[in-house]
Amino acid sequence: MARQPTDAPKRVSFQVSTAQRPEFKHPLAAYVFDAWGQLVDRTEVREGKVELPLSPDAVARARVFIAPVDAGIETKGLTAAQLERLGAYEPVLLTGGQLLDRIDVAGSILDLWPFCFCWVRGKVVRASDNRAVCDARVHICEVDRIPLWILKLPDPDIFRLRDDLIEVLRNPPSPIPNPGPGPGPFLRQASRFAADPASRVSLNPQPLPPRSALRFAADPASRVSLNPQPLPPRAAVRFAADPASRVSLNPQPLPPREAIALAPELHSRLRSRSSLVVREALVENWKLLLPWFCHWPHWWWWFRCDEIRVISTDPHGRFETTIFYSCGGDHPDLYFWVEYDFGGGFETVYHPTVACHTYWNYVCGSEVTIRITDPRVPGCEEEPDLPGSQVVVLSIGRNVAVREVSADGLTNFGEPFGDTLEPRVDFSRTELINVKAIPYYRWSYRRLSGPDGAATTVDAGSPAINAWSVMTRDVYRHYKVGTGYPSDFMGPMPTSGPGAAPAPNLFRIRPLLPPAGVEWVVLNETIDLATGYFETASLAGAPVGGPPAPDAPWPDDLAAGRYELKLELFDAAGALVNWTAKGIDLRITDQDAPFGTGTVTTSVAPANNRVLAGADTMGFRMVVRVDNNRCFAEILPVGGTVTPDPVCGFHNYNSPSDTAALSFVARHPNNFAGFGFVTTRGAGPVIGAASTSGAVGDAGNDGFAKTGAFTYAKDVVIGTLLGACSNAAFSERLDVTATATNGYGTLSGYNAADNAAFALATPCPDCEGDGNPA
Repeated sequence: MARQPTDAPKRVSFQVSTAQRPEFKHPLAAYVFDAWGQLVDRTEVREGKVELPLSPDAVARARVFIAPVDAGIETKGLTAAQLERLGAYEPVLLTGGQLLDRIDVAGSILDLWPFCFCWVRGKVVRASDNRAVCDARVHICEVDRIPLWILKLPDPDIFRLRDDLIEVLRNPPSPIPNPGPGPGPFLRQASRFAADPASRVSLNPQPLPPRSALRFAADPASRVSLNPQPLPPRAAVRFAADPASRVSLNPQPLPPREAIALAPELHSRLRSRSSLVVREALVENWKLLLPWFCHWPHWWWWFRCDEIRVISTDPHGRFETTIFYSCGGDHPDLYFWVEYDFGGGFETVYHPTVACHTYWNYVCGSEVTIRITDPRVPGCEEEPDLPGSQVVVLSIGRNVAVREVSADGLTNFGEPFGDTLEPRVDFSRTELINVKAIPYYRWSYRRLSGPDGAATTVDAGSPAINAWSVMTRDVYRHYKVGTGYPSDFMGPMPTSGPGAAPAPNLFRIRPLLPPAGVEWVVLNETIDLATGYFETASLAGAPVGGPPAPDAPWPDDLAAGRYELKLELFDAAGALVNWTAKGIDLRITDQDAPFGTGTVTTSVAPANNRVLAGADTMGFRMVVRVDNNRCFAEILPVGGTVTPDPVCGFHNYNSPSDTAALSFVARHPNNFAGFGFVTTRGAGPVIGAASTSGAVGDAGNDGFAKTGAFTYAKDVVIGTLLGACSNAAFSERLDVTATATNGYGTLSGYNAADNAAFALATPCPDCEGDGNPA
């Protein structure tokens, strides 16, 4: 029985013996897993003894493995299945309801120890162009070894496996069909048994020793191995050149063509009615099964695949790691699957069938090449392309998404647009340019209203209503070549000479790759992200220069109003594209800008963002309210019941109940501005009753009323201004801030401000005369 130390009643100890191999001196450890398969303890065997920190009942319910101590075996995430694969020994500890006190490790197990290192390496590439795939996540799994798997099959499945094997050997398909998504081990190796020895190719991903478990009987020199381990003579399989010499596995005659014949002894064992005999024959000749697993996908899904490593590919698409296997056994059988993060978390991009794509008996150090067919996966140093056929209109500049622009052309915060607007668009470049032959786009604009956003009559010196104009400012893109960053011209393309376009004012959709190098870069977002430039501040009638006279308002923006922006596509012949007919999906983002680090999703653009011809989409549209008006700020002289002194700024009062009238002008022609007026006594504090803020055109708070279109005033009690002082000086500050935005921020250059000061004092008696008697 197992011994329990007297000073630790809840610990159990065992003697561990390797006496069957006296020369074995490698250190050992005991690994204990609970009923849920979690590793609960790892204890080294010292001086032939191991002591577990568990009670006898806990040990009886646990699984205990004895295995060599290897520094490279990580206990984090270690499973019982992994130890089984490595060849660890799981002793039977409970007999007759009692725990044993001695574990004897058999010599045949010790012969497999210690563990050997296996260097696993490979690369991930795109199947389309063999470009390396960086930052992919490669999962390396170890598949059940075929002999162990066969031993676990139920008897009915053993006979079914036997029958399927005999049938496929009797009528071997030629060629083996494509087993799944993307090239795998069997595809690379070929795919048929050929009567011509010159056409024979290996059926295993790795080279095998020159021992043959499968042979062409007619030509012994042409034998090829299907098993790295020597097989008994009875396991031979051959092609019989003479049909009369074939060993029949069926009472019916074989078809008049080459077939695979089994050695008589193996034939006899496979035809046995004993599941034990058949099972043993299949285990001994399991390599015969490998070429045919792809033909049995309907039920050969029983392969268990335990994940042993997850690693990422480097900037060259490579990956490597080290795993362990039993030195005395076969090399591991490995399966690989791949994930890629497109920005919203990792997605599976390569996960073929285990049966067809396992590297059986993987040769350590041999390179595995995984070819990804998912078109979304970019190559290293290559910008990802949109899948399918999409045009996603993202934003104006960095901070205003399309969905944030309301039908009246203002942002959701009531802001108009001004200065230069830069629409950002993402295209399915490969699909549009290479597949649909649609390489061009064009932005246009037209005026919909006068400066007030409603009128349909406008000043003759400003843009006319409903007259379309093209945005013609040059568009460029930077790219990287060595240590330099040249730029590529996107348009408007010339209509003659190199790179000529078939029609005027067409812009190129940026190709997937630059003209040289491998990567587009963003050096300046206003250059490298804009697809066009709507230069609203340069429209006819927009304000230019400064105020015409000191303290005079700026001239009003005669070009202000609502404008429609339109994006159209053109084919290689310069013809306007019908998006619906071409299957082009117009989308906008679901999130407001600026876009953060989370996933930015898109949705089908609504009808108000579509240029429609009947039910067909002909382009994208958006209405923006343009206003480049400057603000005006002016603080007016103090009035009220105090004696004014506009020259020196002093105002005399007679009683604290007197009032001072504070007033100012905060102007914006279309009220797209806010104002803030602050009165401060001395160095502070701010006097709340003499300060106000609000939107231009609306009444201010704290009692400041509109006395004119843009004039605000309030009578403030002198005692409120003075506080504890009898005489005091005051400063006034007025800021009028425009709300117009160019998509990057409000246009602070359109703001205005003014400063003023005044003082309150009581009359001085000595100052009423000269102080001398007559």
